[in-house]
Order: sequence, then C-alpha cells, then structure tokens
Amino acid sequence: MMTEKEKSLEQRRADLHFRKVEQAKEGATAWTEYLGRDDARDKKTAGLKEQRLARDAAQAAGTPVKKAKGARKSALKPTPT
Repeated sequence: MMTEKEKSLEQRRADLHFRKVEQAKEGATAWTEYLGRDDARDKKTAGLKEQRLARDAAQAAGTPVKKAKGARKSALKPTPT
C-alpha cells in the first residue's frame, strides 16, 4: 500500500505532467495562430508592393494615376483662413 506521502508525490507528478501537456497544446495553438497572422501580413505586404510598383511604373510612363477611393489627403495641405 502507498502511504499518504507517496500518493502526494504521485499526485504532484501527475499534475506536473498534465500541466506540461496542456502547455504544449497551448503552445502549438499559439504557434499556428502566429503563422497565420504572419502569412496574412506577408500577403498584404505583397499586395501593397504590387500597387506601389504599378503606381511608380505608371508615373514613369507619364500616365496620370487615379487615387484609390478613400485615399488619404495630404496632411500638409494648407487650410484656408
């Protein structure tokens, strides 16, 4: 028969193992989410680069460039007084 001390030791070991397993699962989930955000950021960056290169090519060719709908106006635009 196990003594109370041995049971307690077994219980602590089981709890520690359970925590490690749970942390490993959480870590895997977090890593998957991180990679998903990383992929989304890379896709967005590639799309922005594509737009910038197209804009620069159009400017170099002398073609007027249409601004995207909702494009920001210059912050340095003088305000009428």
